[in-house]
Amino acid sequence: MTSLRLFFLFLAAVLLSALPLKAEYRFVASSRYVQIYGTRESAASTQKLRAMLDDAIDEIQRETGIYLDDGPDIYIVPDSRSYQSLSLGRQRVVEFSDAFYSGKEERIYIKSRAELGTEYLKILTHEYIHWYIEQLLEGATLWFHEGMAMLFARQLSWESYIYFTQQRFFGRHSNLFEMSYQYPDNPNDWQIYYLTSHFAISYLKNKKPEGWKRFWNQVAFDHKQGRKSVFIRAFGNSFHTSLLDFNNEFDAHCQSLAWQYLILGFNTLLFAFLPFLVLYIYFKRRKRMKSLPDLPLPDEGVE
Repeated sequence: MTSLRLFFLFLAAVLLSALPLKAEYRFVASSRYVQIYGTRESAASTQKLRAMLDDAIDEIQRETGIYLDDGPDIYIVPDSRSYQSLSLGRQRVVEFSDAFYSGKEERIYIKSRAELGTEYLKILTHEYIHWYIEQLLEGATLWFHEGMAMLFARQLSWESYIYFTQQRFFGRHSNLFEMSYQYPDNPNDWQIYYLTSHFAISYLKNKKPEGWKRFWNQVAFDHKQGRKSVFIRAFGNSFHTSLLDFNNEFDAHCQSLAWQYLILGFNTLLFAFLPFLVLYIYFKRRKRMKSLPDLPLPDEGVE
């Protein structure tokens, strides 16, 4: 009986240790836009972060022309175990993320700076944009959310360009219309989905500047009237196209973009290796000249 009791006590201890511990968050500090909560942070340790985040938010609001004084609460999660317990039961893309925005709570949950390093500000800016869009737009597509967040958080690297070019060249891409309100099921497709969303926003902003301006003017007008803009209606009125037609237009643009980046990448590699090619030709020619036999000098004859 005693051994059985010890077994159950041991089993209970194992199960309790497997349960996620609930972190006790406390208010740390606030900036002009956000409030920060954590377990180990202090106001002094977050001072630089808050200032940089405020600057990033200022840039977003200047671009759209819509200024919101408040912002989401930011919860800095102390460890991976606590983060896993918070993301459990949400979408799979959230479970494998480093941060996420909870629209129901209007909170950003993010891992500690020790885990994320130099990307911390970009990730925070990314999640803030999700909050920002939710305050202004009703029914915004996921690709609009993620594209805005990727673009203004500056999360596109040179490696991303190469990956995007490679995937598009071999015909692998995301259909924005089909994925308007859901993420790809396969985790291997998440990166190309994020990149495609980024290029879609970049395409609207740079290739259709008048429509981009009309769009945010409409959103700003609705915001002043105390209401959110209906995304599909504002998009259609501003860019004079439907989401389906835009997807087809943008898909054709991406295919040509892939060829452009491929040619650009080839030329870049060519110019990078050009000095080595010149040196190779020089030394090869020099070696060949040394291997030539010496010709006899001509007889001058006797006078």
